[in-house]
Amino acid sequence: MKIKILSSQEKLLEGEAKEVIFPGEDGEFSVWDFHEPCLYRLRAGKIMVKLKKEKEEKVFLIKRGLAKIEFDRLVALVEPLI
Repeated sequence: MKIKILSSQEKLLEGEAKEVIFPGEDGEFSVWDFHEPCLYRLRAGKIMVKLKKEKEEKVFLIKRGLAKIEFDRLVALVEPLI
């Protein structure tokens, strides 16, 4: 799936992911290709991204945010924890 993780200041990540794990308000949730379309509110925690072409996970610590999922696209607007 195509993924973008954005803050108000910069683009944190853009690429192709095979799985993304978010800290949702109701608990952690995992997103894969062709996930049901939805909008999630994110709480403080970490976003873990497994990219298609890399073996290493990318991790982003956030205060809060929103994730919008539409089948094979995911956009997350976050406030990073610095």
